[in-house]
Amino acid sequence: MKNAAGHVVFDHKAHAESMGIECMSCHHDAPGPASAGLTCKSCHGLEFGPEFRGHSYTLSYESCATCHHMTLTPKDWGHDTHAAMPSVECTACHHGPQIEPTPQNCASCHDRKVDMGPILSLKRAVHTRCKSCHADRFSPTDMSNCVFCHEAHPSRESQKSGAKLKEALVTCSTCHKVEPAKLVPSSMAAYHGLCIGCHEKQGGPVDNCAQCHTK
Repeated sequence: MKNAAGHVVFDHKAHAESMGIECMSCHHDAPGPASAGLTCKSCHGLEFGPEFRGHSYTLSYESCATCHHMTLTPKDWGHDTHAAMPSVECTACHHGPQIEPTPQNCASCHDRKVDMGPILSLKRAVHTRCKSCHADRFSPTDMSNCVFCHEAHPSRESQKSGAKLKEALVTCSTCHKVEPAKLVPSSMAAYHGLCIGCHEKQGGPVDNCAQCHTK
């Protein structure tokens, strides 16, 4: 892959085609539209309402909350619309305590006087996005699973612990002040933290840019 910072030693064919890794696994923050094969109808059927106008027919995520969780707060969620659907269970969102960076409980949005039924305690019902699909990565005994999401080390030497999610969110443009026009489309949205998700066993912090970027 070629960009303004130099060639990147990355085999797209081996990762995207041979291993079946979706483009959005790396280019998830790309400003342009992208399709990864999951269709809107997986949740909403063949008929789309006006709220989907302007969206690509094939969306990269099956859950709306995957993209809109930063703008759509729990209290603004269309409970009546979704609860009426036979395929949507309350426990899909309102379940027992799980691992999440910033858990939210029902009491954050709902008044304690509201009768929410005896299903769950307000304090115990939290929203978990990651574990719903990646339960195998939340083993309480196998700590090596942590590096699947939390990069084992930053791209540069650091005195602080590398086991922080923010280390995985460093984009190319953070270090390379280049013009977007000279980059491969969406390449600035691919962050270094993704590589370690699969290649953590290779070990060792990357202290030389030339290990990935050639002249």
